[in-house]
Amino acid sequence: MTDKNDAIIEAARARFKEARDVEQVHIDRGVSDLIFANGEGQWPEEERRQRDLEGKPTLTFNRFPQFIRKVTGQIRNMNPAIKVSPADDSGTEDVAEVYEGLIREIEYRCDGTSIYEAAAESAAQCGIGHFRIRSEYCDEYSFNQHILLERIFNPFAVFYDPRAKEPTRSDAEFAFVIEEIGKERFKDEYPKAAIADFTQDHLSQHQMYWTKADNVVVAEYMWREYDEMEIAITPDGYVMKGPFPAGMEFSRKRTVKKPRVMWVKMTATEILEGPTRIPGKFIPVIAVTGEEIHIGEEVYRSGVVRFAKDAQISYNVMRTTAIETILLQPRAPYLVTAKQVQGVEAMWGKANTANRPYLVYNPDERAARPQRESPPLASQGLMQEAQIAVEDMKATIGIYDASLGARSNETSGIAIQSRQREAEVATSVYSDNMVKAVAHAGRVIVAMIPEIYDAERIVRVLNADDKEKMIAINTVVQSEEGPVTQNDMQSGAYSVRVSVGPTFASKRAEASDGMMSFLQAIPTAAPIIGDLVAGAQDWPDSDRIAARLKKAIPAQLLEDDEQDEEQDPQVMQQKMMAQQQAAQEQQQQAQMAQMMQESEVRKAVAEAEKATADAKRAQADARKADTDAQLSAFELNVAQRAPMLAMPGQRNF
Repeated sequence: MTDKNDAIIEAARARFKEARDVEQVHIDRGVSDLIFANGEGQWPEEERRQRDLEGKPTLTFNRFPQFIRKVTGQIRNMNPAIKVSPADDSGTEDVAEVYEGLIREIEYRCDGTSIYEAAAESAAQCGIGHFRIRSEYCDEYSFNQHILLERIFNPFAVFYDPRAKEPTRSDAEFAFVIEEIGKERFKDEYPKAAIADFTQDHLSQHQMYWTKADNVVVAEYMWREYDEMEIAITPDGYVMKGPFPAGMEFSRKRTVKKPRVMWVKMTATEILEGPTRIPGKFIPVIAVTGEEIHIGEEVYRSGVVRFAKDAQISYNVMRTTAIETILLQPRAPYLVTAKQVQGVEAMWGKANTANRPYLVYNPDERAARPQRESPPLASQGLMQEAQIAVEDMKATIGIYDASLGARSNETSGIAIQSRQREAEVATSVYSDNMVKAVAHAGRVIVAMIPEIYDAERIVRVLNADDKEKMIAINTVVQSEEGPVTQNDMQSGAYSVRVSVGPTFASKRAEASDGMMSFLQAIPTAAPIIGDLVAGAQDWPDSDRIAARLKKAIPAQLLEDDEQDEEQDPQVMQQKMMAQQQAAQEQQQQAQMAQMMQESEVRKAVAEAEKATADAKRAQADARKADTDAQLSAFELNVAQRAPMLAMPGQRNF
């Protein structure tokens, strides 16, 4: 092991101890919250043990899932979208669009929406959740890499720099991601690595966390280092990086620190993989936090469950006690004398447990027949206290009946929506923190893209309407001014923001509903905008319907629309491109027509030559037939005269 690796291990041990000591109290509280939210631990342990000994019930009526689902449902309806825009004069809108398309493709390929939502749901339940960003090779035969989003399932497996204060932990200088690996799997993956002694008396305080039973705790350790360099600005405003040429004059100079992120995978005693540099300048592990309260330098972190626990416990106790009282009503004791049950004590001893058709008793002249004592009555106070406990839960969390779908005093839609928005405001910290995490994820990806997509290649991007297309990046083309790089991913700075709202399909459906409502309110507008309404629908042949309706619109209105479109630079650019494409198509069609015309001429010439040859052949055949006919007639004449010339003694007169 090199001295450098020794230094990394020692620094990692010290930093991990510091982070774990600070985070342990949050882990304990978070684990308790998760267990409580899942319906366990909702009775004090001593109370449960005592009631079990007495044979009394300890019922649990877990009300938390509906509150948690309300918060997480609000998060699922947000649909955060990362937007990229140029941040300096070197950036362009076209490259920013490529950045956006790449990010959408990464989110689609990795199911980023589910990753964001899972981290936010964990924050709502136990106060914190995490996800990460990394890169890998596209396949086993490629040197090209792509970026991935990954979910971190265990919310207590990540330890950040305790001095990080941002909700996303974007200001952390180091972070650990812990994983427990089985001993056999560890040997298979790292056959040369040593396994620390599992007997705790031989382990240091650092090592005790790194081995558990038959598992080995492996950590991914990420930290930031800084390279110092000097920059200067020339009198004409040009910024240069050092070292500088001798004798050159500058207006100002200053020293800056450029961060780089390092990564290793390690056990308590040795480095298994790395050290390796991670692309970008941020530690690519992102936190989604719940509500954090800073009390001086101390932080108190909580989720939906934390402050409503006592109300849930009170509700369980009151409901259980009320049910217990009601169950005792058919088990009220009988008033009997000793003589009445003498000899049949066994039968009367099971009167409240066995379903008997009759009970035998001995008559006693000094007492009436056996009868039950008046049963206990259910307490109205218990039910009221249970209801108060439910209201306490709602008030503590900030979600009331109207937000949970129950009927309320509000009758108008506006009033109901106002009540629902009140609940959304009360729990908005969870959705806001998720948006902050998604925005930071966008910044991490934007910082990684220039290093991951650093060569000329074809990449797939997604448009805002989820239509995919292939784009060439870092392509060098020749222009009048010399070589120019198209879609240069290495130049320019870009900023990130997040927009929250419905998806493209939802926007289209919402626009369609709005148009239909508008037509119901103003039916006279149908002849004017009917084509636009039909074009916005998802019906089959809606475009054909829109085209037919457009023919009935007055020409003046269409001319106004065309004039408005002509004044739009984007429309003008699209028209120019369409005209160029049309000109190319016309040229191709002219070439095709000329080729077809030449082909027809050649065909006509060939047919004419064939017809001439056929005519000559026909003439030759006619002459041959005439000759054959003449020859046949001569032969016939000769044949008829031959017998007359051959008769003996005949004389001619």
